[in-house]
Amino acid sequence: MDWLGIGVLIIGIAFVALTVLLIRPLRKLTEALDGVKQTTDRLPQVVDDLYKQTSEVMQSSTATIANVNEQVKEVSPFFHIIGDTGEATRKLTVSVLEKTNAVQNKTGDASKFTKRENYEGIYGILSFIFFLSQQKNQMKEVSGSRK
Repeated sequence: MDWLGIGVLIIGIAFVALTVLLIRPLRKLTEALDGVKQTTDRLPQVVDDLYKQTSEVMQSSTATIANVNEQVKEVSPFFHIIGDTGEATRKLTVSVLEKTNAVQNKTGDASKFTKRENYEGIYGILSFIFFLSQQKNQMKEVSGSRK
């Protein structure tokens, strides 16, 4: 046997050893690929099921949104009424507040007038009423001139 034959023999033995060593990992790889194949075989069915469920959910969502829109249309006038009531209440409150401030200012002026003139007792009350009537007449004149 010459050197060429010995080299071929060594390469053959190395190839057999390599094959024996790789048998187990190749079998595991085969099992893994079989699992992947089974998964991919089931994939179209899973996608179809998912598509059906998604379609059902979308239809249900569309129906729910339509129902909510109808209910909002029914309730919307009430919100407008509540808004109008709130606006009217605000205007009334502002009006009452203005009148209250005006009366407070009048009574403050009358109180100052009473203290300045040193009016007391019944005479003070009568002068206070007189002062308020004068203020009322002045307010009528001012409001009459505005019209």
